[in-house]
Order: sequence, then structure tokens, then C-alpha cells
Amino acid sequence: DVTDVATSRLELESMNGQLRQLSKTDFLTELNNRGTWEGALQNEFKRLKRSGHQGTLLMCDIDHFKRINDNYGHAAGDVVIRQVAQAVKKNLRETDVAGRYGGEEFAVLLVDTSADQALYFAERLRKTVEALSMEFNQQLLKATVSVGIAEYNPQMLEHRQWIEAADKALYTSKAEGRNR
Repeated sequence: DVTDVATSRLELESMNGQLRQLSKTDFLTELNNRGTWEGALQNEFKRLKRSGHQGTLLMCDIDHFKRINDNYGHAAGDVVIRQVAQAVKKNLRETDVAGRYGGEEFAVLLVDTSADQALYFAERLRKTVEALSMEFNQQLLKATVSVGIAEYNPQMLEHRQWIEAADKALYTSKAEGRNR
């Protein structure tokens, strides 16, 4: 009957909406997946090219993550990744776009934000993660993050150069002692 058809249609629309959301979201962290995040970065890059506004990109990496996996197992590593992702979410503004870039690496696009302003976000995130006590199999796990910051530069020709600049800053942060 008509009611069954209408109900089935509503259920189908709801499931399609859920599938769309799942296709954009990283399962483990519930942040944007890399494809969705990078699409947002490309759009913001184009907007900045036109507008001349500011934007800053942060690349964050969990320090010594391999040790966590090696010492406690991958399930423990997943706990750490989820908790760091929650710390990222907790520190975001509504206009910021965060995603899991890969493995234990996260990317955050801070819209209309200078590098100096991004330092405040990065330090707040660093302190939040450093203060986390994560429990796994009755053991407390601790983690820290290193962050690389790159402000949009109009001389960049494509968004990948922006990612490379933030990645280079991340590696500098790690080389200078991590947790910075």
C-alpha cells in the first residue's frame, strides 16, 4: 500500500544519507577522511587565490606512534588515534576543517587565520594531547604530537605545495625534539 511505499522511500533516503556521510568520514576517528579533507583544502586554496585572505594549514603527527603499536598492540594504537582525533575536534572552530591525513597524521585547515594565530591553536592542541591519559587493558597510555604550520602563500601554484610546506614544518618540529 501507499504507506509502505512512503515508509520504504524514507528509509532508503535515510540510508543513502548515512552512506554519503560514511563515504566522507574516517571510520576510526570520525574526522573527515583524506579525500574529503583534501577536497575542502583545494576549495579553500582556490578561494584564497581569488580573495587574498589568510589561511593556515597544520599537519599533526603522533610522536613515537610505532612504539605504542609495538609495545601495546594495534588496538592500543587505535585508542590513541581516536583520543588525539577527539582532542583535534575539541579545539576546532566551526569554520576549521580537520581530517585524518593517514596513519597517525592529522591535517587541520584554519580558515582566515594567520600563522601567528595558528600557533595558539597548535599549542592548545599540543597541551591537550600531552595532558591525555588513555586507558588500555588497565594501563595508562600517554602521547604527544608534533605540529607543522604553513600559512597560505599567494606564490603557491597548487594546494599540494601548501601541504608540502606544512609537512616540511612538521618534520622540522620532529627534528627539533617532538612535542612542539
